[in-house]
Amino acid sequence: MDVTHELNPGLESVLTPERRSDEHDLIEETARSFVERDVLVRMDALESGDVDTLKALYRKAGELGLIGVDLPEAYGGMELDPLSALLVAEALGETGGFGVSINIHSGVALHPILYFGDEAQRMKYLPRLVSGEVVASYALTEPDAGSDALHGKANARLDASRGCYVLNGQKQWISNARVAGVYVVFAQLAQHGMTAFLVDRDLEGVSVGKEERKVGIHASPTASLILDEAAVPKAALLGAEGQGHRIALSVLNLARHKMALYALGQSRRALRLAARYAKERRQFGAPIASFEMIREKLGWMAARYFVARSAAYRTAGELAPGKRRALECALRSDLDPGEKVRLVAAALSSCISACSLNKVLATEVQGFVIDEAVQIHGGYGYMEDYEVARMYRDARITRIFEGTNEINRLAVVRDVLLSRSREASACSDVEPALITAAVNRLPAGHLRTALEAGAQLVATMKSAFASVAEPALARWGAELVHKQALVRRLADAHMWMYALESALLRIALAGDARGSARDLGAELALASAADAMRFGFAPLREAARHLGVKVVEPDMPDEIGVFDAIAAYVLDQVR
Repeated sequence: MDVTHELNPGLESVLTPERRSDEHDLIEETARSFVERDVLVRMDALESGDVDTLKALYRKAGELGLIGVDLPEAYGGMELDPLSALLVAEALGETGGFGVSINIHSGVALHPILYFGDEAQRMKYLPRLVSGEVVASYALTEPDAGSDALHGKANARLDASRGCYVLNGQKQWISNARVAGVYVVFAQLAQHGMTAFLVDRDLEGVSVGKEERKVGIHASPTASLILDEAAVPKAALLGAEGQGHRIALSVLNLARHKMALYALGQSRRALRLAARYAKERRQFGAPIASFEMIREKLGWMAARYFVARSAAYRTAGELAPGKRRALECALRSDLDPGEKVRLVAAALSSCISACSLNKVLATEVQGFVIDEAVQIHGGYGYMEDYEVARMYRDARITRIFEGTNEINRLAVVRDVLLSRSREASACSDVEPALITAAVNRLPAGHLRTALEAGAQLVATMKSAFASVAEPALARWGAELVHKQALVRRLADAHMWMYALESALLRIALAGDARGSARDLGAELALASAADAMRFGFAPLREAARHLGVKVVEPDMPDEIGVFDAIAAYVLDQVR
C-alpha cells in the first residue's frame, strides 16, 4: 500500500526516486528520449567540436523544457517540483561532455542570474537561456586561482565619467567559453573586493582563447576568457559591489549537488552498458554474465549507485526549503541589494556539508562504476569504438572541478564541526531515530531484520564519530580543519553514515513502489552496510587509533551471495 500519508513529518520530507507519479515518468522519458535519439547519436560531431550541433541541441533541449524544469514560468521555465528536476538532471548526465556543458549552463551560470539578478536582468537573460537560444558560462577560475578561486587577480574599476565598469584579466578553463553569449564574471573591484558582473560576448575587449586539449569531456567546449579593458554598463553589476564571494560560494553549493546528479547519470549508463555486454559476450562457452566475479562486479556497481543516488535525492529534499526562501527573497523589490545578496546566499548555503559530501560520494562512485564497466568489457573497453572508453576519459574530471574532492572533504568537516559547536543542525545530520521510525512501520521478516542491522550500524558509527570528533575538537579547536589527514577520515565517516542512512530510509519507505528499493531491499541494505563498514567505519577506526581512543566495533555483514542477487536483478532489467 501507499504509506506516504501515514508518515511522520521527519519521514515525509525524505525525497526518494520512488516518490514519483505518472507525470514524473513522462518528464523522465522525455529527457531520456532526447539523450538517446538526439544527443548520443551525435556524439562524434560534439566530440569533434561541432558548435552548430551543440547549439542546435541546446535549442532542442529548450523546446522540450529540459533546461528550465524547475524555473518560474515567468522566465520561461516549467516550474515543476524538485523530483522532476532530479530525474532530468540525472538523465542528461548520461550524455558525457554534453551533460557537463548543459549542466554548467542550467546551473552555476544560470542560478546567479535567477537568485542574484534584478528583475531587468532576469527578464533580459533567463527566457533566452531557458529556451537554449543563448548559452551561458561561469567565469571564476584563473591561472593562479583554482581551489583558492576567491583570490583571483582579474580586476574591475568604476569609470564614473563613462558610467561603466572596466574589467581586465584572464579566466581559465571556462566551460562553454567558445559558445557562450553571456558570462558570469567575478573580478576584484577596487575598494570593495570580489564582485560579480554579467558580461555579454559581443562587448569590445572580450575575447576567447584557443580550445583546451583535455583528456576527456571533448563535447564540452573549454577555453580561456580574456578581458582587456572590457567596459560593461553599470546595469551589468550582479547583486552588489563587494558581494561576489557570497554569490560564487552559494551557487557553487548548488552546483556540487548538481554535479552529483551528473555523475549518477554516468554511473547508471555505465552499469547498463556493462550488464548488456556481459549478457552478450561469451567466453569458455558461456556468457560472462554467468561468471561469479563478473556478477559480483555488477552487484557492487549497482549497490554503490543505489546508495549514492539515495543520498543525492534525500539532499535535494533538504535543499528545497532553502531554495524556495532564496527565490522569494530574490523577487522582493523592497530590499537593499547588499542585504538581498546576504539573505539569498544564506538560504542557498543551508546544506553545505550535504552538497559537498554528495559531490564526493557520487563522483567517486562514478569513477568506480565506470572503471569496472571497462574491466567487464575487457580489451574492448579500452577501444575508442566502445562507449565505455569515452566514459572512462570523461569520468576523471568530476573529482577535480566544482571544487576538488579534497576541498569538498574539508568543507564537509568544517560545516559539521561548526554545527556541533553551535549546537545547530545541518542538512547532513545523521538521525538514527529517523530510521527506527521508518523500520518500525514494517512487518517482521528478512527485510526488517536487514534494515534493523543497518540502523544499528548507523547508530554505532554516530557514537564512534562523536568519540573521535569530541577529543579532536578539545585538542585542536578551530585548528582541527588544518589536520587534513584526520579531517579526511572524519569526512569519509560522516559521508558514509549519511549515505547509509539515506539508503536505509529509501528502502524502508519504498512501499509498493516499482524498482530495486522494494524488490531487493534486504540485499541492498546489507550491501550498503558493507560499503559503510569499508569506507566509513574503517577511517573512524584509524582516526581513533591515532587519537588513542576506543570505539565499539560493529559486526561485519555477510555479503557473499548478496551481490549475486543484486546482479541477477540488474541483468534481468537490462535488455
